This record gives sequence, structure tokens and C-alpha cells, in this order.
Amino acid sequence: MTGVIRAYPADRADPSLDGLEYAVVDCETTGGSPGRGHRITEIAAIRVNRRGFITDEFRSLINPLRPIPRAITRITNISEAMVAEAPQFVEIAPRVQQVLAGAVFVAHNAPFDLRFVQWEMKRGDFGAPKGRVLCTARLARKMIPEMRHKSLDALIWFYGLVCEPRHRAYPDARVTAEVLVRLLDRAEESGIGTWDALEAALRARKKRKKRTSLPTSMEFPEWA
Repeated sequence: MTGVIRAYPADRADPSLDGLEYAVVDCETTGGSPGRGHRITEIAAIRVNRRGFITDEFRSLINPLRPIPRAITRITNISEAMVAEAPQFVEIAPRVQQVLAGAVFVAHNAPFDLRFVQWEMKRGDFGAPKGRVLCTARLARKMIPEMRHKSLDALIWFYGLVCEPRHRAYPDARVTAEVLVRLLDRAEESGIGTWDALEAALRARKKRKKRTSLPTSMEFPEWA
């Protein structure tokens, strides 16, 4: 599936969306690519059921063992002084694994967060997360076609939610969980009730409108 990293599957049964649990993850990082040496500075993982009830959660600042660029600090307000005494990822990895175990990995722009978590887990010999993956940005593009922009800020505005402060792991994960529930509500209203049905909807391409033999008024030049 374009835009989503498949990190599964051990079990190919088709569960109902109501029967799944969802681990909503947000990572703040020193940059955009773990392959270029960037590391996680803060992580939040919130496990919820289909209706948004929190069953487990974990959050922590992380010592990335490398400098945090000033441009990143301006966005996240996470400074090197804040993480100096924070645990390294390897120290909190077992707790992160516990929250993720058996749940759908969810994030807004899931490939980004999943890639960082996978990289950090492998670095500590914990093994990459295995399970289903769901990107709320991609889900929003399918479920809310009337919205032009599908950024997290746009969805916060669309649903009238509150997220303070932005660009910190825990508030972002909490509001993403709220967005997830609303998007799954839309999926349910469209008759989508199982994981395979949801994946099929995400894979489906939008049908192109057939052009008429004569141009419409919108197709004439402005000066016509």
C-alpha cells in the first residue's frame, strides 16, 4: 500500500475494526531520517480501543545522544538541556513494546514514526514492531474527500479539537487518537467494518470522470 509501511502479518484473519486495539504513536526527533543518524527525542504511545477508551499509555523524553538542531528546538521546544538526564531509547524500549504488542500501529504520517521506532528497536536488538499499520493522514484522504488539506492541524480544526502544545509527543498522540476514532466512525458509516475492508478502501483509486466530446464551460479559455 503506497504511503504505509507493512509491518505484519503474523495473523491474516480479518478482524472487525471494533475488535482491534490501536497504539497511537507520536515521535519527536532530531531530524527527518534515522538512516542519516537522526534519533528520537520524545515518544508517546497511547493504546485505545475502537471507541477511544485508553487501555494503556507511555510517554518519555529520550536522550538522543546527539545534538538537537536549533531549528528543531524552535518547533518542539525540546532542548538539549531537557533531554540530558532523560533515558536512552534502549532503556524504555521494553515499555514501548508492551504498549504496541498486538495493536494496530497508528500515527499521522505513519511511515515516519514507524521508521524511527523500527530503527531504534533494531539498534537495541529488540526487533522491529510487527503488526498492522494505519496512517491517519492516508485514512483522512479517503474518509474526508471534501477536505483539501489533511495535515494534523487541518484535522484538529475540522473536528474542533484541542492540542496544546503542538509538536510534543503526548498531546499530538492524544489528538491523533481522537482523530482516529472520528475517521473510523466515517468508515463505519460507509459500511466498512473489518480490517480487510478498510485496506481495500485505502487501496481503491478514485475514478476519473469521463470527458465529454464537447468541452464544458470550465474547459473553454477564459477569454472565450
